[in-house]
Amino acid sequence: QDERGADRGDNSVPRVRSESVMSFSVAIPTPGGPFAIDVALGSSVIFVGANGGGKTRLAVLLEDALKLSAHRISAHRQLTLNPSVPKIGESHALAGLRVGYATAGEDVNYRGGHRWKSDAAVALLSDYDFLLQALFAEQTNKALITHTRVRAGDRGDADPTKFEQLAEMWERLLPHRKLEITGDDIRVGFPGLVPWYPASAMSDGERAIFYMIGQVLTASANSLLIVDEPELHVHRSIMSKLWDELEAARPDCAFAFITHDLEFAATRVAQKFVLRDYLPTPQWTLEAVPKDAGFSEEIATLLRFT
Repeated sequence: QDERGADRGDNSVPRVRSESVMSFSVAIPTPGGPFAIDVALGSSVIFVGANGGGKTRLAVLLEDALKLSAHRISAHRQLTLNPSVPKIGESHALAGLRVGYATAGEDVNYRGGHRWKSDAAVALLSDYDFLLQALFAEQTNKALITHTRVRAGDRGDADPTKFEQLAEMWERLLPHRKLEITGDDIRVGFPGLVPWYPASAMSDGERAIFYMIGQVLTASANSLLIVDEPELHVHRSIMSKLWDELEAARPDCAFAFITHDLEFAATRVAQKFVLRDYLPTPQWTLEAVPKDAGFSEEIATLLRFT
């Protein structure tokens, strides 16, 4: 580690790299040697495994090797939504969201010590404040651009903010709720009814959906978004619709889902792999699921009872 608490890479890290802006080439260590997987922008890959199958360790490996080309959303995530968070500049908020330190800029060496508290596999991810700060700052900057343009005589349509995109998507998924987002606050209500309630009082599911949409919308272009346990706190009835929306919203990114939920995995159009075993060397035993074949009863049993 360096003085910032960041893990420096070495030659023991298996090769996982971005071949170009069009795809990521992944080499996962297995008993038979590196197992190559290509993930193109606009597509996704799913790894399904039982408890103890090395799912989170695989997510960490991908993130570490891809540096800032990867953005990992941990299964251990804290979802306290505080709209009163102090407002900061957009570049600082995005740095906080990417590497956990607002003044780190593009220095990925801060990520291990600050975003992951030097324990990347089990640390509780607490970045909701940075996410809200990034969304509020982007809204402010885009509003200023529109204001300046209108003052100069341009009467063209205003570009939507990420907050507006998020609210539209959130309300499509939760049609009996409505978001009101101002310059410094967020409220939730029922269409046509009062009173509104503060966003901090959202249910777990409402906050989780808001968080996932925000994370995907604020991700850098040409990123691999690594989502560990995407199903957490989200009702099964809208899981597929949520990720349909998010993948469609970011064709400039690729997605890697890591889950033990076979039902969720079955709904996705993606490359699919089963993690059968894990050794901390590290080494995974995995197998590809043939396209359109689905998950066998043997695999379903493996995941159900472990």
